[in-house]
Amino acid sequence: MKRIVNLLLVLLLVTTAVLSTPAFASNTTKATVTESSTYFNGEQRNIYGFNILGSNYFSLRDIAENFSGTASQFDLSWNKKNNAIEIITGQLYTPVKSKDSVYYSQNRNYIAKLSTSKVLINGQLQLIKAYNIDGSNYFQLRDLAGKIPFDIEFNNQKNQISLFPKTPEHAQRVQLAFATKSNTESSEFPRWKNPVTSYLVKNNDRTISVIEANKEVTIETYNDKNELMANERIAYELPRFGGLYSGEKYNYIAFGQENREETDSKEVIRIVRYDKSFNRIDSVSIKGGESYTVIPFDAGSGRMAEYGDTLVFHTSRERYTTPDGLNHQSQLTIIVNTSNMTVTNDMGRFQKNHVSHSFDQYVLFDGNTQVLLDHGDAYPRSIVLNKGNGTSYSDVDLFNIPGKIGANTTGVSIGGFEMSSTHYIVAMNTINHSLVSEYTSYEMIGLKTDQRDIILSLVPKANTSNASVKQITLAKYVGSELIASIPKLVKITDNKMMVLWQEFDMEDNPGPLKYVFIDGEGKVAGDIHTLEYFALSECNPIVDGDNIVWYTNNNGYRVFYKILLTD
Repeated sequence: MKRIVNLLLVLLLVTTAVLSTPAFASNTTKATVTESSTYFNGEQRNIYGFNILGSNYFSLRDIAENFSGTASQFDLSWNKKNNAIEIITGQLYTPVKSKDSVYYSQNRNYIAKLSTSKVLINGQLQLIKAYNIDGSNYFQLRDLAGKIPFDIEFNNQKNQISLFPKTPEHAQRVQLAFATKSNTESSEFPRWKNPVTSYLVKNNDRTISVIEANKEVTIETYNDKNELMANERIAYELPRFGGLYSGEKYNYIAFGQENREETDSKEVIRIVRYDKSFNRIDSVSIKGGESYTVIPFDAGSGRMAEYGDTLVFHTSRERYTTPDGLNHQSQLTIIVNTSNMTVTNDMGRFQKNHVSHSFDQYVLFDGNTQVLLDHGDAYPRSIVLNKGNGTSYSDVDLFNIPGKIGANTTGVSIGGFEMSSTHYIVAMNTINHSLVSEYTSYEMIGLKTDQRDIILSLVPKANTSNASVKQITLAKYVGSELIASIPKLVKITDNKMMVLWQEFDMEDNPGPLKYVFIDGEGKVAGDIHTLEYFALSECNPIVDGDNIVWYTNNNGYRVFYKILLTD
């Protein structure tokens, strides 16, 4: 393990027992290399630390480097004339030219001498006790943590030190009951989607539940102070997870399994109904033969909606082998009568609302009318809306995608689908298609960077014709020095919505969150707002009282974020 000699910061943490270390002189004591592992923002870092009088000490420059780009970033410099370390909070860390690395052994003692160097934070002198080892200064971290600031946690059982940047206003790091996977938003755009595995559900008792699907379904419930109140697990009933829906009276989870042998009688999808406390009630099964399914939920997302006793699960599938020897992918729309949990529609090879390939699926009810949305790359090659009753549909292309039929790369991604009192509205992103010379299954030839503008595609509910479709650009990124994520769309009222997206630099480092309000016709209402150090995730934000709320998992910890609608 190597270490660059630089300014060192003491990380003072109370250990289970303070060791009695004899002093060599009135202003010196022994120091040993700490055995504690060190984590920044949930990620382990291989840096040296020292134990002095039972407390752990770390390099100030290591701290600054690892917090750089976070809400706790700070820069520092050495003022030789004033014998002072000067710290400026809120600024990116400026690395210094490396000196020769020094190896520190855990099997030997080092001498720590009280330092005479001053510490200035934002120009203010701080009375902080310091030590000097081999010409480098060490300071008590807890004295600095409240001033820079950042958070410290120590796990005695794991002998682990964790440092976290401060959370921005209206954000809160919360307790977990289960291990998590990171679900942060990305600057990369997949050719097709997968089932959503992160959900935030508002409960009737003013609590909210984080529901996630990994190898099991986990439910963690938080009160209005974001305190963890309860948790439970639900085992998968079939190996594949297809989606979750929290309805007015019941919760539904879709499970599935592969049917590569193409057995007509094999169960390929099971939609399970639960009460609002996730007690299992009953289920409905879909067989391979009636749905022509080889792989359920393949290359698609899958979402549900309900109206009265009708539940629609709009998802995807890989179908039975056709005469060309291939297993083609398309949407699969399942309509369930929940009064007796039976499927009421034909699920054959080509449904009335057929889309192939369908890489993303959304569903809404407009009264008792189904409104389905698909991201198609072939038949049709568009963002297509189908409106109907399960036996007949009318369709409209909300965004025609250039390129050859079946080329998986399309240069667009859907982020949200909602309806106002007057329009159906899709939030999405798109490349500049005029820059592409060819679309393939893997890339867009001629495009240097996959940058995409944030747009709305919408059509009036009263006139769903191709001529009535229009696009509205919310933010342009093509040709800039930034990349915008796939946007989110949150319905606040029938005539007020919010569009959110994350910015990234060209090295994929996350930047600020952006959001803007739109009215029911897609018109921008006010300026685009910026929130530093907020992070979007797979979880779709929800409206909770006067707030927009969501959560993000990253490196084993979870943060709740809130945007106040009353600001």
